Parts: sequence; structure tokens; C-alpha cells
Amino acid sequence: MVNPDRHGGNLAALAARAGCRPEEILDFSASINPVGPPEALRGIISRNVEKLVHYPDSRSSVLVAVLAAVLNIDVEQLVVANGSTEIIHVLPGALGARRAVIPVPAYLDYRLAAERAGLAVRTVLLSEKEQFRLDLEKLDRVLQPGDLVFLARPNNPTGVSFDAPELLELAGARPEVFFAVDESFYEFIGHDSELISRDMAANLLVFRSLTKFYAIPGLRLGFVAAARNTVARIRQRVLPWSVNTLASEVGAAIVGDADYGKASRAFVRERRAELEAAFSDLGLEVFPGRANFLLVRLAGKMPDAADLAERMLSRYRIAIRVCANFDGLDGS
Repeated sequence: MVNPDRHGGNLAALAARAGCRPEEILDFSASINPVGPPEALRGIISRNVEKLVHYPDSRSSVLVAVLAAVLNIDVEQLVVANGSTEIIHVLPGALGARRAVIPVPAYLDYRLAAERAGLAVRTVLLSEKEQFRLDLEKLDRVLQPGDLVFLARPNNPTGVSFDAPELLELAGARPEVFFAVDESFYEFIGHDSELISRDMAANLLVFRSLTKFYAIPGLRLGFVAAARNTVARIRQRVLPWSVNTLASEVGAAIVGDADYGKASRAFVRERRAELEAAFSDLGLEVFPGRANFLLVRLAGKMPDAADLAERMLSRYRIAIRVCANFDGLDGS
């Protein structure tokens, strides 16, 4: 099973360590939209409680139709799932991958999913001196037929993104390699992906977690967009009824809410700039990111990240994410 402590946001464990109630924790350890969920959320859930006496639609047809309209693709190009976690763990088997290639530091579940599927993992170290920017030429040099490449725009935990045309060119030149692009934080940058289209190549797929941007991680909801044949292979591996009725109904009602999206992006952009300036004033090294989080390196005689996290939690009940367990990062 996935260890939730790898990801942050485990309020029960944090509260037990701090000796307080979960609701007393100010949680910066999980990267959820600080605006909170759309105001309509409670009403949507209340109106649909009576539907819980029936099995959910196994394909979440209404949600898929809404997503297809928002993304301007065909419904047969989409699969919804129990968050991006289910998608990540389904991909190695569904695509028949021989090896996983992961630029690091990166989200921990890419490696975990690959290893559980019995795949060897080749990591490509992103340069801290280059502020962790993705070097597609360097990546191209290590690729082999049958590889499954995990990428993210923007990347977790660095917050760094990359331009779509460069990846589309690489994917076109490497049809024997699958490129899986995690856009779970992309809506904090903008809405139009540039990678998702009606004519997606068979070796390119894009997946998103809807729970990050819409602040509903407790509902578990995500989707993957790809070419029809690629989607058909993925759909065969997704568990039946993995998306519950409430998650599906909420998703269909809030996806594409332009006002919520605009307000969220503006709020996060302003708060990120304020936080970046404040951290810099404290003498911290802040890596410029475009998501709703910032990667920060402690400097000089400051404590290491684990020590700081314990002090923040015990003294102030503030939870932060220690990034020492990411490949390519250390205890600072």
C-alpha cells in the first residue's frame, strides 16, 4: 500500500506528534489550493447523498462528458480514476513498459509504481545550478524502446515547468517511448494544456489530479487523457467503480469553473510572491516555482529540514514538508 507519510498531509499523525487536535494544525505539508474548495461543494454533496444507495456509474459518464467539453477532446480519450495515484500505478502494466525513466527530484509515486510493476528505474538528475529545469536533450540520450518516462509540469517538488512544443517534438521523434505527463498542478499556471488535443500521439498521455486545484483530496478524483487506443488499454486496468458517486458528481459540477480558476490563480500568484520575498529576507534560498508551493533550501547555521519541521510542529502547530526523501535533494 502507498505510505501516506511519504506525501505529507497526514493530519492524524501530525496531530498525534503535536499533542493537539487535527483541526489545530496549519498544514503546509500538502500542496492543496489554499483558497479552499468551490463554495458550491456542500450543496452538490447534499443533493447527491440519496444516490449512494446505488452503484456509481462505472465510467462516470457525466463527468467524462464535462471534461471532454472543457478540454475539447472526445469522450473516448478520457478515463477518470481514484485520483492521480491510481493512474500512476496502472500505467506501467497497461502500457507494457520495460523500464521507467524519471528526471529527479520528482514525485515519489512514479518510482514506487514502476518498482511494484517490476520495472527497472533509470533516473536523470536535474541540475540544481540550472534551477532544476528539464533538459530534454539530456533525457533523450538515455531513452530506449519500451521506456515509460514520467514528467510533470509543473514538477513536484521543484515547481518548475517546461514548454509543450519541445516535448511534442521529442515524443514525435521517439514513437517507441511512452511519455506520461503529470499536470496535477498545471491549473495553477493556466487551463489550456497544449499537450491535450484530439490528435494526441499514441505514446503521449497527460493525467491530472482534480483534488489539488479544487481542494478536495478527501474525495479522490483524477483523469488521464490520451489517444483512443492508449485510453482503451488504460481503461482495462482501472478497477471497477473506483470513482464514487459523490466524487463524480462534484467533479462534473466544478470542473471548468472559470471564476474559481481565475480567482485561485490570482490568489496563489500573490501569496507565492509574498512568501518568496519573506523567505528570501530570512536568508533562505528559494527556488522559483510556478505552482502553489515553493522549494526552499536552509542555509548557513540553520537547523536541517527535519529539525525545523519538528520545531514548527511542536511549538507552533505548523506542518511543513521535509524533502530529504526525494532523489537529488538532501536534508537541507
